[in-house]
Amino acid sequence: MTRILILVENLSVPFDRRVWQESRALVDAGYDVVVICPMGAKNDTEPEVVIDGVRILRYSLRAATGGPLGYLREYGLALWHTTRLALQVRREGPVAVVQACNPPDLLFLAALPLMVRGAKFVFDHHDLVPELFRSRFQGGGEWLFRVAVLLERITFLLADAVISTNESYRAVAINRGRKRPDVVQVVRSAPDLARFRPQEPDPALRRGKQHLAAYVGVMGPQDGVDYALRALAHLHQDLGRDDLHTIFMGGGDAHSDMVRLAGELGLHDHVEFTGRVSDEFLQRCLSTADVCLSPDPRNPLNDVSTMNKVVEYMAMGRPIVSFDLVEARVSAGDVAVYAPANDEMAFAKELDALLNDPDRRAEMGAAGRKRVADELSWDVSKRNLIGFYERLVGPAPDMKETSKVAYQGAALEDTHAGAQHFCRTVTALDAVPAAPRILVAGCGLGHEAKHIYDTLGGRLVGVDIGGAWDPAIAELDSGAFRLLDASVQELPFPDDSFDLVFYHHVIEHVPDPAGSLVELARVLRPGGLIYVGTPNRHRAVGYLGSYDSSLRDKLRWNAADWRARIQGRFRNELGAHAGFAENELRGLLERNFTGVEFLTAGYLDFKYGSRLPASVLSVIGRRPVRDVIAPSVYAVARR
Repeated sequence: MTRILILVENLSVPFDRRVWQESRALVDAGYDVVVICPMGAKNDTEPEVVIDGVRILRYSLRAATGGPLGYLREYGLALWHTTRLALQVRREGPVAVVQACNPPDLLFLAALPLMVRGAKFVFDHHDLVPELFRSRFQGGGEWLFRVAVLLERITFLLADAVISTNESYRAVAINRGRKRPDVVQVVRSAPDLARFRPQEPDPALRRGKQHLAAYVGVMGPQDGVDYALRALAHLHQDLGRDDLHTIFMGGGDAHSDMVRLAGELGLHDHVEFTGRVSDEFLQRCLSTADVCLSPDPRNPLNDVSTMNKVVEYMAMGRPIVSFDLVEARVSAGDVAVYAPANDEMAFAKELDALLNDPDRRAEMGAAGRKRVADELSWDVSKRNLIGFYERLVGPAPDMKETSKVAYQGAALEDTHAGAQHFCRTVTALDAVPAAPRILVAGCGLGHEAKHIYDTLGGRLVGVDIGGAWDPAIAELDSGAFRLLDASVQELPFPDDSFDLVFYHHVIEHVPDPAGSLVELARVLRPGGLIYVGTPNRHRAVGYLGSYDSSLRDKLRWNAADWRARIQGRFRNELGAHAGFAENELRGLLERNFTGVEFLTAGYLDFKYGSRLPASVLSVIGRRPVRDVIAPSVYAVARR
């Protein structure tokens, strides 16, 4: 059985909900999962336990106190215990993957002894540690910030692949970490709706008040509980509201400071600190709450971080008051009201207005639950996680027959290379909703359309002129899988009809490439993703991927291309099907789409990784080499 070792330092497991969900998902998929983590203060105290098939090894650890030196003491002890237990696990048998969940960005040191013995290293990027330290130690600790930047760079450098919690973190991995886009997978933190359901309200939690507000989460210096308390002081003392009780659930190194601050602000009769609570109490409290609080202040960390509590509030159907942060709006959308960043009085006024509007609260709560179910649920994240691991190490042995997302380069079938890479790419980009609407623009015989439908599910429509489908594929035509005789330049669909468009080696064949992109943008919903592949017009040699063609045919076609170049006729409109260079394709896409990202290097590695040495692919994948060596170019963009 394929063994995955998960390293966690900042929370115990299963208290760390994200790591626990990942662990259980991997076990359900057939992997052998071992977690190494610290013990909890009151719960998760057994040194070794097996829960739901997940083996957990724990060590005693005291949280940091006293500033930067406290973190050095904590991390040093944690590394010693983590390395000791990791070597113990390795002595028991091979480890295929070590997944390190930050913070801190030091866990690669514990993984190194296993990496030299063949384990792959996955960086599960929970926090931007440099920004975390800068937020915690404002006005000081510059040397610690520089060390954190260095350790992050090393972690990215050593990682075979990266799991990101959102698109902002994915951009950091690609740009700051210099990782290829195809090895960075978004797996959003999300509640499991099967276990996270609204309960009957418990009026006793209101402590005699008419309304209840709730906060759940870690209480550190950067988490904004102090902002929430000062906002509540404004609400009670300046706005004169006395009918609200607020419960703060969670712990952290600022917990005692927050309890003391509540007393200093005269809030002891209005707020309650429970510490860490059971899932049952959490769900009961959130089900009773009229409003939930997300007071994280704007700083370099919070502005791009997805807050778990926001999605949990939404899952329980609760409206939210939040400061106006980039990722808060991405997650919550219209399910929250937003106060200007770090403005405590404005936060109090938004809370006051929401408490006075029960109809709006009900409408926001229902929309939040629906949004989580449709787009942000753990079912979507779980699918992304399992697909990520199947691409990395293959399906678990007992799951190989049923897996639909095994896109390993070593097992690649040339017949569906483009379709497989499309599925891999949109999954890695977290662009696949729970029931995706997919358009295959120019579907040929229908084989690639069938492969995409089998892999991603949802509803798929393939279009092409003439309708010359493979009869075996045409027989599958149904409500969810359809093949239509239509042109990509005049599609018979309303605006915003699709979530994903697969436009693979077709654009070079149409009379008006720019016009076809206008039409595809029309039918793609806002935020939807288009994937485009086309021959590279600057290629020195082409047709390498034509799996059903002889060497003689490939030589003849390349000779014809070079004759067309010499004669000045190597252009699509003259029948040469020359394709487009990267800069040309970018110009076409940017007229109707945003966020254009080229995947050419990743596609080369994906398709030829089992045939060419990594060093050769590394050279070929770099510009300007790939501009003349790559047979085709590949890009994604969003409407």
